[in-house]
Amino acid sequence: MTLDLPTLMVMQSFAMASAGALLLFVWTQNRNVPLLAVWGLADFSAAAGILSLMFGVTLRQSALSALGGVLLCSQSGLIWKAVRNIDGKPAALVLAFIGAAATVAAGAVPLFRDYAGSIALVGGAVYAVLAAASLWLGRGDRLFARWALFAFATMHALALSIGALSTFIGTTGQDAVPELASSFGFIYFESVAFVLGTAVFVVALIKERNEAASLRAARTDALTGVANRAALLANAERALQRCRRDGAPLAVVMFDLDRFKNINDVHGHAVGDAVLQKFCKIATAALRPHDLFGRLGGEEFAAVMPGCGLEAAFVRAERIRTAFGEACKFVRNRWVKATVSGGVSASEPAEEMVEILLEQADGALYMAKADGRNRIKRAARTLPPAKKSNIFRVA
Repeated sequence: MTLDLPTLMVMQSFAMASAGALLLFVWTQNRNVPLLAVWGLADFSAAAGILSLMFGVTLRQSALSALGGVLLCSQSGLIWKAVRNIDGKPAALVLAFIGAAATVAAGAVPLFRDYAGSIALVGGAVYAVLAAASLWLGRGDRLFARWALFAFATMHALALSIGALSTFIGTTGQDAVPELASSFGFIYFESVAFVLGTAVFVVALIKERNEAASLRAARTDALTGVANRAALLANAERALQRCRRDGAPLAVVMFDLDRFKNINDVHGHAVGDAVLQKFCKIATAALRPHDLFGRLGGEEFAAVMPGCGLEAAFVRAERIRTAFGEACKFVRNRWVKATVSGGVSASEPAEEMVEILLEQADGALYMAKADGRNRIKRAARTLPPAKKSNIFRVA
């Protein structure tokens, strides 16, 4: 029994249109994610392209067949643009239609007219490869849906490449409907799997990203962009566990901006906020990539330095203090002369709880304030070296 290919192509078109409708509907609920609309329009373009191919061959209208190739190539270009937008990368709309334009141009030139179908497929394959590459380069977000989309894009690029080779060597005619048993035949089913699978995983990707953004917001101080108290302490606990396993030291620095209330009262909260933001920028730039930094509340901040002893932490805290004092003499054209005081504590090796190290650093900070501010003080040890404690748990 043979399968009625025109009927199969109609079902293909219906599946593509359904995927496009799903993405456009989801876009109406997420207007701030235009890639959904672009991807939805791409699937509608493919649905129209399949119907054009079917009617072109059935009615022996070469213009309709050519239009089908243009629309299918446009689908690949628009999907590439949507994929680029996933990671906020620019993708000019005109670039998404270069493949379609090349297909039109080939059909208008007698020398290339016989290869218009191959050119359309090659264009689609190139866009699919570029989409897969863009998804791969953005893999740092570690979202499962991205890997699924990468797999679909790679599979689609392979299918279109096989189709292009088939039409180029003459196994399949440039404007003919390929037989299901041909080397091109599996593309009928692959295209349906591609549009339905990508529609599902694009929606899943947006959901995953929204959830990740919400988690980041819950762990980030809104004003300064650094970790909030809960996130800092939770990360510090994990750092302490690693240091204990490795027998490495752990240092903690407490910072407190000097006379910060006076800055707010005299210069206004906008200047005060700018001072806080500048301090965080200077501190994070001075710390090592694996060091931890966060806002404990108000004008109080802390840095946790795995693998760092007391003296090394003291030197780094001094650099932060000096850089901040120089950078904050003027803020927003106002003579602010903001300064910061700090206290440093360390456990070598990491035996004390994070809670104890913070208490020691806070005691040293109090001494720095009492001695005139704008200075860093070392903490005296309060626990004997042999004493060990349980790790501080954050509720």
